[in-house]
Amino acid sequence: MALGSGTARSVSFCSLPPIGSLILPPLQKVTFNISQGSFQKPVGIVFDLGWRFCAKRRKKCLVVVSRVSQREVVNVQEEELKSLCRQGNVEAALRVIDEMERNGVTVASLGLAELLQVCIDLKLLEVGKRVHELVMRLSSNPSVTVFNKLLEMYFELGDTRSACRVFEEMPDRTLDSWNRMILGLVKNGEGEEALAIFSKLEKGGIEPDGSTFIGVLSACGCLGAVKDGLAHFKSMSTDYGITPSMEHFAIIVDLFGRLQKIAEAKEFIANMPLEPSSMIWQTLQKYLKTERVDETAPLTTGSGLKLSHKKRVKSNFVSKQKNASPEKSKAYEKLRSLHKGVKEAGYVLDTRYVLHDLDQEAKEKSLLYHSERLAIAYGLISTPPGTTLRIIKNLRICGDCHNFIKILSNIEKREIIVRDNKRFHHFRDGKCSCGDYW
Repeated sequence: MALGSGTARSVSFCSLPPIGSLILPPLQKVTFNISQGSFQKPVGIVFDLGWRFCAKRRKKCLVVVSRVSQREVVNVQEEELKSLCRQGNVEAALRVIDEMERNGVTVASLGLAELLQVCIDLKLLEVGKRVHELVMRLSSNPSVTVFNKLLEMYFELGDTRSACRVFEEMPDRTLDSWNRMILGLVKNGEGEEALAIFSKLEKGGIEPDGSTFIGVLSACGCLGAVKDGLAHFKSMSTDYGITPSMEHFAIIVDLFGRLQKIAEAKEFIANMPLEPSSMIWQTLQKYLKTERVDETAPLTTGSGLKLSHKKRVKSNFVSKQKNASPEKSKAYEKLRSLHKGVKEAGYVLDTRYVLHDLDQEAKEKSLLYHSERLAIAYGLISTPPGTTLRIIKNLRICGDCHNFIKILSNIEKREIIVRDNKRFHHFRDGKCSCGDYW
């Protein structure tokens, strides 16, 4: 597909004499297609036409060619790069960038940032790493905007090590860079590291803002550090003159709630200098519930409808396995094998996380075939030993799956990263980055 068109403007070929029996049609301009990613090819095409039809008028044809500016072609390439990013066509976008690089064209920071955003949206970590390599190769001093987008990409896709390397390599940092580091580490369950970054920020004389303290207070929440959280909360106004927002208050309420300090949470709310919003009351309410909320997504209830009839649940499992593709069948078989090994290592099913009215056998099957477990089983049979597995789901991971994956990570000697709708869970050597506190 052509990238666009260039035009030899304001040049009339009407005066050219016929050569043999060939006469060039009378046009006010000549338009030609530009082949993908290169301005060398279209120039060659015009030269070919010039020599073929204008053998006796070479000088005039060369003038025509000189009117096609390389800047126009670069603009076309940049527009095509943006279009491919909007379409999510990452491979084609990378080919365009490679072609621009060969032609000595500098890729704009905005184009690289847009491509990194596509990698975030489509969860393409390995492609994102290729873009990172391009960034470092194409520019001796990439912009802070691109570096910040690299931080965002690595944190959003669960690769905290790469994010930390990017941060250390940044020649210049803005407050946004520091905030992305703190919030990204918190999201990946690395509260201590987040607070260490904040300490470096303070020592460097950088003035934090409200977003910085969202990350700092959340880091204290990860660690269950009430005393530190309250100290930082107070420091916002006393040391930096920042007025806490409703979100800051909600984080402190959540911190109290996680530790079941309900009385302290209520007292904190009563002493708030502004009217508590629904966010505050909802945060408190979730810790007042006496029953667990089933936030799991068993494969039998993909539509979100509750299945209370035991036969329907059992038949659903059977039909799914009968109709499964060979790859899925292997995943089911692998999962049953994993379940046996994890039980031998001390795993005990916790059926409290199944609230449907089922018998014990059906409850155990419901837990066994949770989507993240099937994804892990498929990953184990599809990747070489030692490969990190990354699982993304749109619901909160249940406590039973959390225990299952912890033990499994130790048995398989793999890092398993699960991103649910709340945070990242990095399972390594039988432990989770959240410290069983989420």
